[in-house]
Amino acid sequence: MEMQLNIQRLKQLRESKAWSQSHLAEVAGISLRTVQRIEKSGSASPESIMSICSAFDIQAHELIEKDASSIDKAPTFLCMMRDKFPPLTLKATLVSFFVAFVFAFILTV
Repeated sequence: MEMQLNIQRLKQLRESKAWSQSHLAEVAGISLRTVQRIEKSGSASPESIMSICSAFDIQAHELIEKDASSIDKAPTFLCMMRDKFPPLTLKATLVSFFVAFVFAFILTV
């Protein structure tokens, strides 16, 4: 699960300590390529984020984009089913479940 970081904040922290990307990689215990990718795309694994935060002695929420935290929500039932069935089959399945539910409800009343 990749998370979005605030790239400007990351670069600001690194440059405020006069660290190169390779020095940050060494201090954080991650590869130089990982630091380069994170600073370019802003996307990082939770493990990389924790390593970088440890190197700067900050909390993860100080680097994570505010809007990115709301992106990783659990998929809804319909979103999961959309991938499993063709559109017509999905509609027919949902209608069948609805009819069965209504029928069962009427029988129990």
